[in-house]
Formats: sequence, C-alpha cells, structure tokens
Amino acid sequence: DAPGGGTAVPAGARRRGGGPAIRLGLAAVRGLGTEQAEAVAAGRPYTGLEDFARRTALDAAALEALATAGAFTSLGVTRRPALWSAGLLARTTDAMLPGTAPALTAPDGLPEMTAIEETIADLWATGASATTHPVQHARPHLERCGAMTAADFKAGAAHGALVAIGGLVTHRQRPPTAGGVLFISLEDETGLVNIVCQPHVWERQRRTALGNAGLLVAGTAERRDGAINLLATRLSPLTLAPGSRSRDFR
Repeated sequence: DAPGGGTAVPAGARRRGGGPAIRLGLAAVRGLGTEQAEAVAAGRPYTGLEDFARRTALDAAALEALATAGAFTSLGVTRRPALWSAGLLARTTDAMLPGTAPALTAPDGLPEMTAIEETIADLWATGASATTHPVQHARPHLERCGAMTAADFKAGAAHGALVAIGGLVTHRQRPPTAGGVLFISLEDETGLVNIVCQPHVWERQRRTALGNAGLLVAGTAERRDGAINLLATRLSPLTLAPGSRSRDFR
C-alpha cells in the first residue's frame, strides 16, 4: 500500500510511461516493520508529505528510508526532494500548525536520481530492485570485456569453450564433501549460472571470491547430463550497484 492511498509502491516499481508494475509492500522497506506499515496504511489517505509525517509520527530514519524507496511518489514527491525534506519533517507533530513545517520544498535545480542511483536506492531501501537489475548498468562494460549473458551461455556455449560471465554473487557454497571445491551462483539480468572453483583456483583467489558482491569470471564451459557449469580459471571484481549480501553456506 502507498502512503497516498490506493496500491502504490516503495522501491520505484511503477514502470516509467505506465503499464504493468511490480509492487512491494511497505513492510519491505528498511527499518519499517509490519506494525508501522499497517499503521501507515490505516491512516490513508494523506494529503501530502507534511500530513503524512505529522500523522504517522515516524522517525527520521523511517521517513528517509521510505523516501529512498520512492514511496512518496504517490504524494507527488519524487525521491530526492522527499529525502531533502524527510529528516526535518520527522520533527513535525499534531501540535504544530499545518504548513509551518520546515523544508517543505526542495531547492530549485535539485537533480532527480539517475537510473543507476534509483537502482542503488531500491537495493539499499528494500533489498531488491523492481525496475532494473544492477548488472544491466554494467552490461556495456561486460560487453567490452567479451562477457556473455547467463542466457546466452546456457543456450549457446559449447562444451570446452572459453567464456567469461559477469554478475552478482547470490550464493557461495563449499560443502565439506566437495573436496575443497567452491560453488558460486552468479546472477545477471537474464538468469543464473553455476560457477565451479576447483581447490587451486579457490586457494589462489580466495580474497576475490569472498570479498566482492560482483564478479567477472573467466573459465571453461562444461556441459554434462543436460546441465552446464562454468569451470572458473580467473575471478575479477565487478563493480556494481550495492546489492543484498550473498547467502553463504559453508
């Protein structure tokens, strides 16, 4: 539910130009629990950002998280202007006269967030991006590096082919029964690829494998029993918009 009423969304999920949209509940916003989200929904509709801040009495951190997530677009306030006002509006109370809250209007010329900044904001505020996958912003760089997409790798990489793939690390697993092999799940905007790091690769590039949310992996395609993996030979950091931490199992 949106602060302004109806079914709107944090995380900027409303598609530019209209059309279908993915909507995330308010409880998904960083620091905003179910109880607060239900109270916000129960207070609808709100006439504006000041009215919202006054009647919900949310603290500055919660208002800033909602602003970062794009939750106030239904009130006619985009992310950066909402962030400008959120901290000071947290000081408003029902005892104050309407219209007397400070910082109601952001300065003229305050730039809107770029597409990359919106993805970063989505990931920080909700742990997910409903508009753009982070790897899409790195795709021009990956193409210059000769990297395939996950979908192209699965569909067209021949057994034994030397390829490179870049993406976000979603899982790392090093089961005790795997003989020192590290398994990495790498995600881009088209899907997931299973990366296999043999012990000699893992030991040589342990810091890179564990210390980066995004990786550019070079290696050899392995097709076996209808499945395809990438046997890694080299791991390089891939700078991406900050995302959720990988879910590591050892």
